[in-house]
Amino acid sequence: MSALSWVAFIICAAAVALHYHSTGDSRFLLYAVPALALLLVIPMTLAWMSRRSFAQAEQRFEPKARNCDIGKISPAMIGEVVRISGEVRKISFKWLNRPHFHIRDATAQIRVIMFTAPANDVSVGDRVESVGVVMKYPLTKTRLVISAVSVKRIER
Repeated sequence: MSALSWVAFIICAAAVALHYHSTGDSRFLLYAVPALALLLVIPMTLAWMSRRSFAQAEQRFEPKARNCDIGKISPAMIGEVVRISGEVRKISFKWLNRPHFHIRDATAQIRVIMFTAPANDVSVGDRVESVGVVMKYPLTKTRLVISAVSVKRIER
C-alpha cells in the first residue's frame, strides 16, 4: 500500500475519532468504521491484484526478452521486450507505489517505470536486472524508457 493511502487513512481515522469524541454519536461509527476498513482493504486488494498481474506478465515476457546494453536502446526498439542490468542510481515515486528506477550500466542510463512495487525491496546502489518493453516516456515523448514487468536485485 502506498504512503499516500496510509496518509488518507490516518486523516480519515482522525476525523472519525474527532467527530465521535465531539458528538458521542455511536450510530455514526456503524458507517465510519466499515468505511475506514474499506480505505485499507481496497488499496491492499488493488496492490495484490497488480502484483499478481505483473507476475503473470513476467512469465509471458521473460522468454521473449533479449539482453541489451542500455546504450544500444534506440527508437527503433519501441515495443520490443528487453532485459537490462545495471546499478540503481535513483528511485522516484516509490511513495506512490509506482517506482521509477534510474538504472545505469557501463554504456548509459535509462528510466525504468513500474506500475506496482517490485516483488523484492530495491534500493539505490543495488545491482538489478529488469525485464520490460521499450517505450517513449509519456511526459516528454522524446526520451525512451522501459515499462518494466520486473525489477530484481542480483548479486554483484
